Amino acid sequence: MRKNGTTSKGTTRWRCTTCNASTTRTTQATAVHAATFRTFINWATSTKTLTQLATDTGTSISTLQRRFTWCWYINVPHTPDPARIYDQIFIDGTYLAGGCLLIAASTTHVINWHWCRRETTASYTDLLRTIAAPLLVTTDGGQGAQSAIKTCWPTTKVQRCLVHVQRVVRRHTTSRPRTDAGKTLYRLALKLTSIRDLAAAATWVAHLHNFGTVYHDYLNEKTPVDPRVHPTGKRWTWTHDRIRKAHNSMLNLYRRGHLFNYLTTAENLTTSGDTH
Repeated sequence: MRKNGTTSKGTTRWRCTTCNASTTRTTQATAVHAATFRTFINWATSTKTLTQLATDTGTSISTLQRRFTWCWYINVPHTPDPARIYDQIFIDGTYLAGGCLLIAASTTHVINWHWCRRETTASYTDLLRTIAAPLLVTTDGGQGAQSAIKTCWPTTKVQRCLVHVQRVVRRHTTSRPRTDAGKTLYRLALKLTSIRDLAAAATWVAHLHNFGTVYHDYLNEKTPVDPRVHPTGKRWTWTHDRIRKAHNSMLNLYRRGHLFNYLTTAENLTTSGDTH
């Protein structure tokens, strides 16, 4: 809408540049819409159900749904500032009924988001390309995110989310492993989130290498199989394949330098979480 003169009473007339429709804006209508939108925002950002909100406001669910109809069509501005450089950015994807929502956030607020069908390289590239490269990016380790980071932020250090590292190990060993190797490896994974300095990180790495030495023969045990039964025609399989996968998942991350970057860049991180 743009201004288009005034009415006979002196009220500003507004005209749509697309359909040429003309209207005026009244204070009462503006106040009603503002109150409705405030109620919508409070409900959308809280844990209240629509039923609870209807009870609190003394209306019915259908009335609230009708009042909120236009609120869903408001586009929330989220254009990142290309000149703002963040020290650390967290990226992740959340699957909802409408698809996958990719989010990039700092320690204080959401920076950018992007709707997609899956966490692909192209989707993550659309999320990251408008954001200046940070010092450190934390990710869950998805291949799409890794490829996009290399393309958009080639100089940025990558930190693998330690909770996701623990989940990968738990998926292979379970939370109650029965073997000594599984118990040792799972305890080692649980210690990851308690590491606060480089000395503790060095101790953890030493324990990881000791595990590979102590259980070297155990990890390399093989079980013969009939090649006619095996889907790939192999004559053997790893006897303790799940323990090998759990061990290799952490060992490979350490070798790639994705485990303790949050410690090596700590002296460069500001208390506010970003710089200008």
